[in-house]
Amino acid sequence: MTAGALTLLVGFGAMSVLAAPQPPAQQLGLSVQDEATTKLLERNRCSTTGFAPDVIPASAIIRDGNGRTRVVSFDHGWAVFKKERPGELVAVCLSRPRAIG
Repeated sequence: MTAGALTLLVGFGAMSVLAAPQPPAQQLGLSVQDEATTKLLERNRCSTTGFAPDVIPASAIIRDGNGRTRVVSFDHGWAVFKKERPGELVAVCLSRPRAIG
């Protein structure tokens, strides 16, 4: 049921932004110092606007209060988006988050 609700919510969010073309990173306001973030987005197959309604992201990229960007589970990213956890949702991604260890 949770997966279905998340799929529905992500689908509605994605539908509103999929009509607009994805601008290059330079037009998103990413500066030279955000080159690492750009590489992180590419390496994890991320989108800042969402995916098709039938695609369920596996992870997310968030930015914490200190400005640090990291890959987290989709559930963690969704909680950040809903303001249940601190930070800012940067993107949703198709790659699974790697285990730290």
